[in-house]
Amino acid sequence: MSISFQAGDRLPPLEHTGTPFQLFRYSAVTWNPHRIHFDESYAREEGHDGVVLHSHLRAALALRCVTEGLGPKWHVARVAYRLRRPVYAPADLTYTARVTAAEDDRLTLELIEQHSSGEVGFEGTAWVNKTTGATT
Repeated sequence: MSISFQAGDRLPPLEHTGTPFQLFRYSAVTWNPHRIHFDESYAREEGHDGVVLHSHLRAALALRCVTEGLGPKWHVARVAYRLRRPVYAPADLTYTARVTAAEDDRLTLELIEQHSSGEVGFEGTAWVNKTTGATT
């Protein structure tokens, strides 16, 4: 069965809680030694309200919303995003993806990160292509 998408369709949202422990681990795995991501007192000395979620982690979560929502027959060809505000852990975040264009085997999706306060902290666009010959 082939699933087709049209402009306005929404993928299932991805809910995520960013924790200080996760940020510490993400810093270690990505070799990112910047202390604002794992040392709260240092982050506050630098003018932040706590440990800061990595921009790349936030982008990965938004893309996870896309890849989990579309499944293995689709792949991300390109992505662009902009952070509108910092996020401090712990933080409850919801990532959404909405189809803005659908043509043949290509989709364009609007990506949004929404904070529990309702504010948008991240916005972007993902361009995805249907993979030929993919199996489920």
